[in-house]
Amino acid sequence: MANADAMTIVIVGGGTAGWLTAAFLQNQLPHTLNRPVAITVIEADDIPTVGVGEATIPSIRQTLAACGIEEHLFLKHCGATFKQGIKFINWRDDPGTHGTNHYFHPFGDQIMVAGRDATWQWLQLPPAERGAYAERFSVQAEIARSGRAPKNFTDKPYDGALAYAYHLDAGKLAQFLKTLSKARGVCHKLGKVMAIERDADIITGLQLDDGERVAADLFIDCTGFAARLINSDRQNRFNSLSGTLFVDRAVVTRVENASLADVIGYTKSTAHSAGWIWDIALQDRRGVGHVYSSRHIDDDAARAELAAYVQQPVETLETRRLDMRIGYHDQQWRGNCVAIGLSSGFLEPLESTGIYLIEMANWALLEFVPRYLAGASPQAGYNRILHNHYDNIADFLKLHYCLSNRRDTDFWRDNCRTETIPATLQANLAAWRSAVPSVYDFHSTTQCFSATNYKFVLYGMGWGASGAQAAEANPQISTMMHELAQRRAKLRDFVLRDTVPNAAYFAALQKL
Repeated sequence: MANADAMTIVIVGGGTAGWLTAAFLQNQLPHTLNRPVAITVIEADDIPTVGVGEATIPSIRQTLAACGIEEHLFLKHCGATFKQGIKFINWRDDPGTHGTNHYFHPFGDQIMVAGRDATWQWLQLPPAERGAYAERFSVQAEIARSGRAPKNFTDKPYDGALAYAYHLDAGKLAQFLKTLSKARGVCHKLGKVMAIERDADIITGLQLDDGERVAADLFIDCTGFAARLINSDRQNRFNSLSGTLFVDRAVVTRVENASLADVIGYTKSTAHSAGWIWDIALQDRRGVGHVYSSRHIDDDAARAELAAYVQQPVETLETRRLDMRIGYHDQQWRGNCVAIGLSSGFLEPLESTGIYLIEMANWALLEFVPRYLAGASPQAGYNRILHNHYDNIADFLKLHYCLSNRRDTDFWRDNCRTETIPATLQANLAAWRSAVPSVYDFHSTTQCFSATNYKFVLYGMGWGASGAQAAEANPQISTMMHELAQRRAKLRDFVLRDTVPNAAYFAALQKL
């Protein structure tokens, strides 16, 4: 090892990936190893921070807590707001012929009846009597629409009446984590890596532009799509998923909020001709971005759709274009180098999994680094886990597209072609034609999306609308639906008592 006393880690690249990794490992790894850990972040000073509005999923709360970060400080410094789910607009049908349509994918578990899932009974009702799935099996859509936060001021940090995540400013988050990590002892070097010394898969050292040579026990590649370390010799195969997930570009802008009353507690995702537009509310502004397929629409047309959405003249709209490489590297951990963030891979932001994948890499490292230092070779196990994460997410993202009834453009027609749908998703969809998604349909304990998530999207998109229906009134079904409604009403009353409006929460936060 490079140092007999402290384990040495060098992270190349800053941004959210680099600084979240530094904050997490610096706070957690010494306790796991029972020895000091010396972390250095090498960051070029000429790489701009994107600073777009970014959304997360509920795992972020546990990760920030593990970093030793106070929730109210995070909310203040990152312009963050609460996120309780996603409202999908015009995904199910072409609004040009069917009018505006929408459904909600909430966080948290569905409401059960005496521990039982009532989804199958709900499907036996005539479609006109079912009501929206999220409205029957969750209160979160209603709470989010009403402008209420998922918690109140007396709740413990990272806890509340409902599951929640955040909308945040990615640039502010990186800066917040940088300041925190440096104050806690993480070494920060400004510089560029000019050469990478390798012995097969082992990185023996880095040559910086100031002539310094840097060695470490473990290198972490946070260099973005360049993947400077994990694929420096171009021998690390990239598993492209562009044949499944078509969107590969985004054009982003920002819209100022008039007041805190403009803050909504969910992401808006509005489908368009060749992609979709995200709309998230931070404390002081909205982050809006059009994600699209460059194979199906050109940049000018995509920018025009964004301008129409925010109701601004296209010639005066200030935007930034982002290119995306969809897929992941085969070797996530190679020798003594781990890729985290965009250097690992990327899947489009439809369900806000970018930061999630950074989190999961760090939690896995916390388990595997001690084995590595003890002389084991955990790389294959780590790589398998990360592959599972990517594949699980890719299936779930494709679900949103391939269930659509839209056929108004080539983009939507191509998304429904069988050859673009992963075989694992095809098999599950075949099974779900006569059954409800189950935990037994998923074979990994380390996955982002489960049967509950699938149900909210499947039935929000109208899956099973023409399925089996009871030939006559069924007392058991009526009883379960009645009990479901009662449980929902009780939960709604509890949540209303134990939450406050978003505007009130963030107005109080600003006074701290």
